[in-house]
Amino acid sequence: MRCPTCEKSLQTERGLRQHHTKVHGEPLPNRTCTGCGLEFYDPKSRRVYCDDYNPNGGSNNGNWKDAMEEASCVRCDETFEYYPSNKEGVYCPSCVADADGLLRDNPSAPGERVSTMCAYCDANLEVYPSRVEANERGVFCDRTCYGNWLSETIVGENHHQWAGGPISYGRAWWKIRRRALERDDYRCQACGRDNEAIGRNPDVHHVIPVRTFDDPEDAHTLDNVVSLCRRCHRLAEEGSIAVSPDGKR
Repeated sequence: MRCPTCEKSLQTERGLRQHHTKVHGEPLPNRTCTGCGLEFYDPKSRRVYCDDYNPNGGSNNGNWKDAMEEASCVRCDETFEYYPSNKEGVYCPSCVADADGLLRDNPSAPGERVSTMCAYCDANLEVYPSRVEANERGVFCDRTCYGNWLSETIVGENHHQWAGGPISYGRAWWKIRRRALERDDYRCQACGRDNEAIGRNPDVHHVIPVRTFDDPEDAHTLDNVVSLCRRCHRLAEEGSIAVSPDGKR
């Protein structure tokens, strides 16, 4: 076998490759590009394509239609070539590269704003007029301000669950509460989480509300109370879920 560079004769292909790498400082090709047929060297002999071949270009591209077409750029009138697909050529590569954003004249410019104040902290805000018109409660900086406003404002008679002022539960309540927790194994009877998962003891909910009884202590019976986590308690109070002391929903 002869060296392709100096034509020295060697007995084996392995010897030829070692000679060419050591003497001429360049390994001989060991792969053939499946795309263009060019021979190239790959140290691990795993590559399929050479460096100069784009496996996603030309006929390998999903939009390939056998040839490039010409078009005139709608911005600068320069003629450019592009691979046709289901989209027409509109802008030349130079105009695309120089554009500020997607287009130089971006039609999505900010609309008119109005000045208002956060209904909770009185911070000055610049917002769209529609935001002011759509919010009867006012405009807020963020969820934190809105949450604080709700906590301080939507209470008592203003709350959608308001059913009257405070009532006295009487002495029997704490005894029944403890017995209900023990009966329910300190576990929410709606979602099944125990006090460890909840991070505290469950609430004890009255299935028939206390204020419907003439004497509040008549409401404190084991067949009228059920252990619930805070979330399920809120849902039960809203009427979103139905619960009973036997744990059925």
